[in-house]
Amino acid sequence: MSASTPPSPGTAPAGARRTVHVGVLLPRLPQAPAAWLAECAAYDSAGADALWLDGGPDPAHDVLALAAALATATNRAKLVVTLPDSVPQAALLARALATVALLSDRRLALAADTRRCAELVAVAPTVPAFRRLAPAAPGYEEPGAGRWTPVAAPAGPDAWRAVLAGAADRGVHGLVVPAGQPLLEALRRGSSAVRHTRPSRPTRARVTTERQTMRGSS
Repeated sequence: MSASTPPSPGTAPAGARRTVHVGVLLPRLPQAPAAWLAECAAYDSAGADALWLDGGPDPAHDVLALAAALATATNRAKLVVTLPDSVPQAALLARALATVALLSDRRLALAADTRRCAELVAVAPTVPAFRRLAPAAPGYEEPGAGRWTPVAAPAGPDAWRAVLAGAADRGVHGLVVPAGQPLLEALRRGSSAVRHTRPSRPTRARVTTERQTMRGSS
């Protein structure tokens, strides 16, 4: 939120007022990033002109990753980032990965060939690395889970059900499918089917009626 303040003598015409912009020095990222992002968004909505990110000389989190998260949570304030002093590249990568992992609630994973996976695990051991398989067997191996196999976009409901059934029979853990309207429609149909087939939980009124009926018939 910008404010006006009286000008210093000799710096502005009589009667004019200088616009003063308001910047918010944000608190350090806690272990509850959703609340932190909500607080930052509140400052943005309230009219702050700038949001300042300063993690200090050796921040615990990557400030550019935090700025990227802020860019999606805010829409008007300038994002001012204080970069830390120079640190080794491996340390920068480890800090960035740890920050994104925290912001995503530990949903982050990486994908690379076998050699690169070993390097990434050494830098960020808490972030899983999907290992790219050989060209003869395309796909990725998720550590501790199984294989993800690339497939074409579904041609229709029957074809999509056949693809899913075949993958389950082969023990495939996941499928990697090109984005597009066919996949979107297949996912929507699958979600709708799950909702419609989920057994309904009896309401309290229904349970009471059933108990009364049982007592009356005994």
